Amino acid sequence: MAQTIRKPDANPIVAALLTWFVFGLGHLLINGQQRKWIFTLVAGIVGSFLCVLPGLVIGILSIIEAYQTAERLQKGEEIGINEYCQPLLFKIISMVDKEATLKA
Repeated sequence: MAQTIRKPDANPIVAALLTWFVFGLGHLLINGQQRKWIFTLVAGIVGSFLCVLPGLVIGILSIIEAYQTAERLQKGEEIGINEYCQPLLFKIISMVDKEATLKA
């Protein structure tokens, strides 16, 4: 059985800002998704080293992902600890993280 998170106090704006300014920490501190935080951080760094554009795309998708996840948590939804909302970010991360899931 997959582990889930329930955090009705999650703040989407704070999650997006922390993800943007502080190494993606919105995923970890606001949304409680440690594994997602690690994989999006590493993918963003690797993408930036390969070429700036992939790192930038991953960074922007990660900010949107943190916001949307916090919105869902704030509404009282129960989400998986490694569940993604953004299909493109999910495709990128699922190449290395086989336990990643996409919101149905």
